[in-house]
Amino acid sequence: MPTIGKGQSKQPSQRQLRVAEEIRHVLAKMLMEDNLFIEGFKPAYIMVTEVTISPDFSYATAYIQGIGNVDTDEQIELLNKHKGAFRYRIGKSVRLRIVPDIVFKSDSGFETSRYIDELLNSPRVKADIEKIPEEEEIVSV
Repeated sequence: MPTIGKGQSKQPSQRQLRVAEEIRHVLAKMLMEDNLFIEGFKPAYIMVTEVTISPDFSYATAYIQGIGNVDTDEQIELLNKHKGAFRYRIGKSVRLRIVPDIVFKSDSGFETSRYIDELLNSPRVKADIEKIPEEEEIVSV
């Protein structure tokens, strides 16, 4: 079984987390300023939920969530077409040796949690929960 050597950990380093969070702040600020002149883009309805960065800091992924009645996939497509402006601003705002190439992706976390919530509140699951005898109920600490 291969061993994990120094610098090959599965978890992001503290520096990766810090840089990713700085990039997230820069992107969020750009969206709040609303001075992006991209036809069809609705920055007020877009939220940057998370940014991850590769161990060598050359690639960053920004996870986007649409707010309200906005086509998130369409907005992500527009962001990816104009990612050069975002990369330029990141280069000016965050002190890095290499400015990462940025990719925008949809954050599916909200849909997943909504789906789980719907499942837990469905009549079929509630009926199963009611069938569990009291002595078998799971007690959370």
